[in-house]
Amino acid sequence: MISMHETASFSKQDKPVICPKCKRGTLGHIPVDSEAVLSKRGKPPPDESKNYLKVKCHVCRSLWEMTIK
Repeated sequence: MISMHETASFSKQDKPVICPKCKRGTLGHIPVDSEAVLSKRGKPPPDESKNYLKVKCHVCRSLWEMTIK
């Protein structure tokens, strides 16, 4: 389950996740102590197929699936 809520402040502790295809678009922000890893197989593991979020790059329009761990 993904819980979303609106926030009024933007924390400077967040780092952007840059689109691996065009290297210009921002897919979102993650905490500094977290890490975004590109899957070497190209698709999420079968047991985690329901725990992902689809995000589109606003620059190159490519669609990415972010697996939540």
